[in-house]
Amino acid sequence: MIEIRCDADWQGLINQKQLAEILKVFLWHLFESERGISLYLTDDTEIQKLNQQFRGKNSPTDILSWPYTEDDVELSLPKIDESEDVELAGDLVVSVERVRKQATENGWDFETELIRLLAHGCAHLAGWDHERSANEANEMLELEIALLKEVGYENIY
Repeated sequence: MIEIRCDADWQGLINQKQLAEILKVFLWHLFESERGISLYLTDDTEIQKLNQQFRGKNSPTDILSWPYTEDDVELSLPKIDESEDVELAGDLVVSVERVRKQATENGWDFETELIRLLAHGCAHLAGWDHERSANEANEMLELEIALLKEVGYENIY
């Protein structure tokens, strides 16, 4: 139900089992039915290419999300085993380099920044978009804060 991949360079930085459990909590709170997700952790170079290809922005970013509905074309990342019969919420791609940089800028550790970004990305998968309006951006932030509290991250904003 949860597929996590990362470049070999980043294997030592992440706890895949913990990330999978956190993602399950986020998805459970965001969707009415059980959902799966694909997460890929990579570097600035690769995420910049994806950002250019899919968003027309030629710069690295911290996280990209692709929510799925029946009509969507899925990104060509490894998918959850279809025999599990769980609907895929979407794909997330995270730049580990951005996570490191932003963690330092925000004054917390790598894990906190990664989990913060995953809450943000999962909110996008559920249909939230902070770029539509200031009101939705505020509501999305409140949702992210609630998700983070559910997994033990409080007062990071």
